[in-house]
Amino acid sequence: MTEPVASEAAAAYLRLAMCRGFGPVLITRLVDHFGDVHRACQATHHQLSKIEGFGPGRAAALSAAIAGADVQTIIEGCSASAIRLICRDDPAWPMALRQIPDPPIVLFLRGDIAPEDTLAVAVVGARNCTLYGREQAEKVGRELAQAGLTVVSGGARGIDTAAHWGALRARGRTIVVTGCGLGHCYPPENDQLYQEILDRRAGCILSEMLPDEPPLAENFPPRNRIIAGLALGTLVVEANLRSGSMITARLAADDYGREVFAMPGRVDSPCSSGTHHLIKIGGAQLVESAQDILESLHLVSDGQATSPPHSPPDLSPPNTAPITGAMAAAPQRTPNSRQRPTPRSQPLSPESAGNSAAANFAQDAEADAEPLIFSGPQSKIIAAMAGEKPVSIDELCQLTELPAAVIVADLTMLELRGIVKRTPDRLFRRCDDLLRNAIHHG
Repeated sequence: MTEPVASEAAAAYLRLAMCRGFGPVLITRLVDHFGDVHRACQATHHQLSKIEGFGPGRAAALSAAIAGADVQTIIEGCSASAIRLICRDDPAWPMALRQIPDPPIVLFLRGDIAPEDTLAVAVVGARNCTLYGREQAEKVGRELAQAGLTVVSGGARGIDTAAHWGALRARGRTIVVTGCGLGHCYPPENDQLYQEILDRRAGCILSEMLPDEPPLAENFPPRNRIIAGLALGTLVVEANLRSGSMITARLAADDYGREVFAMPGRVDSPCSSGTHHLIKIGGAQLVESAQDILESLHLVSDGQATSPPHSPPDLSPPNTAPITGAMAAAPQRTPNSRQRPTPRSQPLSPESAGNSAAANFAQDAEADAEPLIFSGPQSKIIAAMAGEKPVSIDELCQLTELPAAVIVADLTMLELRGIVKRTPDRLFRRCDDLLRNAIHHG
């Protein structure tokens, strides 16, 4: 039986997403108020007017917009164009987007989102970049993919495109977050890049915009938050002071508590004015290679980046099955799957396990491995969650003295394994029943 283009919940969220003038924060507040997206769509004008931030006028506009949304036409168009629609209630929804305050309402995507995409780094920069910038973006994209990380970027000309190609050349995964609907290919010359991603089952092209939304200038800044939200950290390769890349960096650092990195360039190059500014004010860590990023995110083992073996691309049709909890714990092995390092016969030492979130995923992937094994940072997080009261990411940072990026990465891994559960108000609590036979590496 063919999998539906959209779940019932995704169709309901799409109805809300089609209401012009109501962004993700208000829609989230609306759904939280009623406790269910279907009840939110069925709410009366009077009920809507009682929600904070709405009022009678806005409630009337929203009620009319919900009633007038032609959801079925959009879903039929997605089906004809091989576009999949997911929402935050779907298992395939990216874990990292559950941890930001303004997630997209829905995502349209071509390709697939895999459990290993939770270990991702964004690479962004100028469209009108220098040859040096393109070379460095391609190099760092390739190195990150070789280390087992997914490269996230915006598919724009210049730095973005170079980073995507770098990941593909390393047989790695990459995610394109477009600034238009998936009914358009923008920029047009990236048609081959997008097709390569799909043919190799090497990631996805996604957007929060309706498929027919054109690549207008005002559509690009909002997508930057998705790029920042999907990644553990954001690298700015080249950017001037007033650019979308600087917006992405600010969102990553100030709004989402993620790491920001910047690559230095020529001191007299306008293309590097933004990156140099970030370094000068302490808004970004200076990096010279992917190794610096891996070390900062604690994604190295004994000083060496984890490296999956290179395997030939798999050109079979994309697998768009939903990512269930079991699949998250034990990803399906295909010829194109990046085999994570550290097989069970050669476990990490306690010292290296404590510093390797990427290697943790290899242990997680062995679904039948008993007892449960946790790294040093994961053990600290689990210990800090003792008691009945759920805790926030900020509280875990204070209790464990671990960097926010490490907390986010390992919380995601623990949630995928069912060790940790997230509450509706974005707090976390541990599941003690699964911890009885655990081994904690210091």
